[in-house]
Amino acid sequence: MSEKKVIIIRAPPGTGKTTFVEENYPDAVVCSADLYFEELGMLNGTSYAEEFKPYLVARAHQFCFGNFIHATMIMDEPCVVVDNTNIRKWEYENYEMLAEQLGYTIDTITIPFKAELAEEYHARNTHGVPLEIIQRMIREFEV
Repeated sequence: MSEKKVIIIRAPPGTGKTTFVEENYPDAVVCSADLYFEELGMLNGTSYAEEFKPYLVARAHQFCFGNFIHATMIMDEPCVVVDNTNIRKWEYENYEMLAEQLGYTIDTITIPFKAELAEEYHARNTHGVPLEIIQRMIREFEV
């Protein structure tokens, strides 16, 4: 039996997290809070930006964790990626605890980023995260 793996991706918006996942884990089940807004957009015929509302972020993260529970506990997927910003440890520690209890190996990958490139990340991020939010995330990033 092959090893089961959970990969936690960490970095501010616009740093290439999703691209990294697509290039390195093409067969993985990806759990992401962004998927909540993308699916709302598909259901409503609108875009992520039109569906994104700050008051729905907690619901999006519940959706993400629900998908993670389904992928690991129900489907027993061999490779599951959590593709969120995961700025602080508490934002991803429940994923780690559950994965560990289910016998998954956990890899936490931080996409390299630099504070002085915040404007570039802002220009690149596909979800319209404001520059000041990206700058705050960079400042508050727990190493």
